[in-house]
Amino acid sequence: MNITYDYYRIFYYVVKFGSFTKAAEALDNSQPNITRAMNNLESQLGVQVFYRSRKGIKLTREGEMLFKRVNIAFEQISLAEHELEQTKRMDSGSVKIGVSEIALHEVLLPVLATYRRDFPNVMVQITNESTPSAIKSLKNDEVELALVTTPININKNDSLSCENLCEFTEYPVAHKMFGIPDNKEISLKELEKYPVIFLSKGTATREYYEELFRKKGMDIKPNVIAATTDQVMPMVKSGLGIGFVPESMMGGNVTVIKLKDKLPKRLICLLYDERKPQSLAAKELIKRLRSM
Repeated sequence: MNITYDYYRIFYYVVKFGSFTKAAEALDNSQPNITRAMNNLESQLGVQVFYRSRKGIKLTREGEMLFKRVNIAFEQISLAEHELEQTKRMDSGSVKIGVSEIALHEVLLPVLATYRRDFPNVMVQITNESTPSAIKSLKNDEVELALVTTPININKNDSLSCENLCEFTEYPVAHKMFGIPDNKEISLKELEKYPVIFLSKGTATREYYEELFRKKGMDIKPNVIAATTDQVMPMVKSGLGIGFVPESMMGGNVTVIKLKDKLPKRLICLLYDERKPQSLAAKELIKRLRSM
C-alpha cells in the first residue's frame, strides 16, 4: 500500500479527539475534508476503522489494531521533533573530537571554556590522540572533528578538509643540573651532547623532530621516550633529558634553552570530512575555533 502520511495523521487526531469536527479544528481544516480523508483511508485499507455511536466516533476492531501502531509512530515522531527543537536551541546534542595534546592545550581548552558556559547541555567527548590516530578516527567516523598539529599526511583521495587555525613554537627545556646558562645561545648541534626526550614513533611531533635534525645533518637518538606531551615536563624536571614543549606547557625551575637556529613554527589544524554534514553542536564549535 502507498497511503499518504496525511491520512494517518488525520486518523490519529480523529481518534485522539473522538470527533471529526474537533480534529478539523485542531488541524485547522474543515470537517468535510477530514471526513473525506477518512473515507479515502478506509477505501485504500479495504476495512472500516470507524463507526458512529451516541458518544461520538468509535474504533472498530481493525481501527484499534491500526491506532495501536499509528499511536506509537506519532509518539516517536513527536519525540524526534522535540529532540530536534532542543538541538536547534543547543539544549542538547553532542560532538566528539579527536585532539592531540598540544592542540588541546593551545586551542581547544580555551574555546571549550566559553562553549560549555553557553551550551551546558551539549555533551562534548574528547579523545586524546596523536595526529595520525586522530585522522584515522575521523576517517572511521569515530570522531566528528579532529584538532591536530603538523606535520599532517592526508591522502589526496580522502575527502578531509584541513584548515589552519594558528601557529605555535616549541622550545627546548632542560633541568638546571645540566648547567646550560639561561642567557647563552647554543646551536642545535650542541644538543647532541645531552640526553634527549622524544615522543614515541607514530606521532606528528616525533616525525617533525626527526626530519628537523636529519636536515641539520644530526642523528639524535632519544634517551627517553614519552608516550604523551604531558609527560615531557615531569621528565625534564626529573633531570632525564632535554625536552621540547610549547610555552603554554612549560613549568618553573627549568632552563629554557636559547637556540642560535630558531625552531620553525608549527601549525594547529582543524580537520573534518567535507562530504558529511556536521551536527549543529559541531558547527557552533567550528565557528568558535575559526574566530579564536
